[in-house]
Amino acid sequence: MREPSQLLTKESPRQIIFEDFKLDLPITGGWGYDFESACVIDKNDPIVSKVIPFNGVSIEYVFVEKRIYEEMVIFRQVNEKYSGIRWELKTQELLFKDDKPYDKLIFNVMGFTDEVWDELTSRFEEIQKSGKLELISELDAYRESKALRLVREFYFDITSFYGQ
Repeated sequence: MREPSQLLTKESPRQIIFEDFKLDLPITGGWGYDFESACVIDKNDPIVSKVIPFNGVSIEYVFVEKRIYEEMVIFRQVNEKYSGIRWELKTQELLFKDDKPYDKLIFNVMGFTDEVWDELTSRFEEIQKSGKLELISELDAYRESKALRLVREFYFDITSFYGQ
């Protein structure tokens, strides 16, 4: 199965995330693959509450989750979807380009083809039913050998809330 590729969409990430997850994020810009396509976190968006303190970093993390699911599930063919998807922050750094602040986040992402995921789930359930918990380490090793591992970069323009 081919590795998930970058999203190229006519509609904005905000619109696609809203349509797929019924979640309206205060963002503009692109999918955040580089400086040019950075996702712009907009503290001044009309949907942002003026009563609650703004947390731009939490919006970054929600965006990361949604983009990963868009890449690995939603924009995939039926027989090319991934399951058991997990991600972990590898690095986060503050960068400046043209005097604008950016957050660059790098995540390690892991997932399984649906076929492998179904097999792992079945084998785990069999181990639980049988009570042979000593087989878990063997299953863990098998799971690790079948995982798709990716490194994904995310660029966020944080001008609207940086230093506040």
